[in-house]
Amino acid sequence: MSNASHPHNWPEAARNLYAELSVRSLHSNVRQLLADATCQRVLVACSGGADSIFMLCQLWAQTDELGIELVVAHYNHRWRGEDSQSDAVFVQELAQHLSCPFVTAARPENEAAFTETTARALRMDFLRGAAQEHSCECIALGHQQDDVLETQLQRLARGSGSDGLAAPRPIHFFQAYPTHVRPLLDLGAGAIRMALNACEIPWREDISNQDLGISRNALRHDVIPSLSDALGRKATAGAARSRFLLEEEADALDGLARLTLPEAFIASASLDRVALRSAPRALTRRALSAWLSAHHLIQSMSAPAMDLLMAAVYALKRQNRLSAGAFYIELDEARVRLVSAQVSGQFLVSGSIEAGESLMLSTGALLETEFVELNDALRSAIMKGAVNADLQAYVAVAAEEALEVRGWQPGDRFRPLGAPGMKKLKDWFIDRHISVKERKLLPLVISQSGEIIWVPGFPPAESLKIGTATKRALRLTYERRNPS
Repeated sequence: MSNASHPHNWPEAARNLYAELSVRSLHSNVRQLLADATCQRVLVACSGGADSIFMLCQLWAQTDELGIELVVAHYNHRWRGEDSQSDAVFVQELAQHLSCPFVTAARPENEAAFTETTARALRMDFLRGAAQEHSCECIALGHQQDDVLETQLQRLARGSGSDGLAAPRPIHFFQAYPTHVRPLLDLGAGAIRMALNACEIPWREDISNQDLGISRNALRHDVIPSLSDALGRKATAGAARSRFLLEEEADALDGLARLTLPEAFIASASLDRVALRSAPRALTRRALSAWLSAHHLIQSMSAPAMDLLMAAVYALKRQNRLSAGAFYIELDEARVRLVSAQVSGQFLVSGSIEAGESLMLSTGALLETEFVELNDALRSAIMKGAVNADLQAYVAVAAEEALEVRGWQPGDRFRPLGAPGMKKLKDWFIDRHISVKERKLLPLVISQSGEIIWVPGFPPAESLKIGTATKRALRLTYERRNPS
């Protein structure tokens, strides 16, 4: 019943939906958390799709029983023009029928939302802000059982550990943010849609969910069905059990790390390197991640950078220094400490990023990389130069590799797309009237071979240009989230 009109009586439809599954409609841990009055006011993230409509109706039907109040939140990414606006109207009308407060926002014109990563970040910023504004202790998200394997496959490809593979969790506590709850993790997409249809409850269908150029869609429609066929069993059910077991193990490791290396979990200015070296590597890695998170630096550490930090801790070398956003991590024989690397964002601190990952720069800007499959329309637009070079670039990098991100240095040479030859980057800056202050803030993306492949404001490197035969490209996106 996707994209159908509203039923005449939403409250009755929601109660009928609850009767279909009763208490089985909510994950038992989430239900217990809500029933214990830990979260009395819940912000329900509702896109208008089947999963979030099901979740909203189920939670609403149990508000009296659980003793909770709901606030409905919808974020409009403005990806699909009138359809996106219709989604927002649909959710708003539903909230009104259920007598729930409604809060919404739309992606600002000046925000670059070219990647899934940026879109998620914008939506989460909105949800957390709305939860704070409306005094909500919890944010309810509509992830269901089929989402688990999709997430695991994406994170396996990135080399995640047990914490990453245990996501999405039914309950995720944060120190600085409202608790995230996922009430539907025990239910598959098919069961959710069957129940909605049985109660004649409509939802909005996002046509972009059929776009196989988006990695999660390709996994959902092609890879996972093929995997299930090859194994002769439903892969999503096994993945859900693995997620549960991994969560148990991740929690156990977290508890051991807190006992073994407690100073890492209280935002200490420095850590005991001897204790880090003496602990099992799994506990040391977990402690370092917690320490960086406590100092709001974990976003500045790519997977390769984290591996370098681990290697530095255990290395025989007595002294070392690595970059972490606006800080350096300095190691001596006894301690691992943070040292400020810059003052008031006046220059960019070097870092590293794996192709396909994101990096928060010391200037507050965000650099994202994502592999995309090129269709004829996108390839043509790129080759015609219909890409805003201030914000993004496409380069013909076919394989995953570690990229260096650093500031401009005297002597750097660059040949942007269409240029007759190589010349000093300083001369390009002068030609473009780029101030000395701005030069210090612009990130240079460097390949493993040492070549500058992109500087925001310029086309990408001529040597990596997109051609008629290019099928896959690396998209680089630069976003000044905190402009100076």
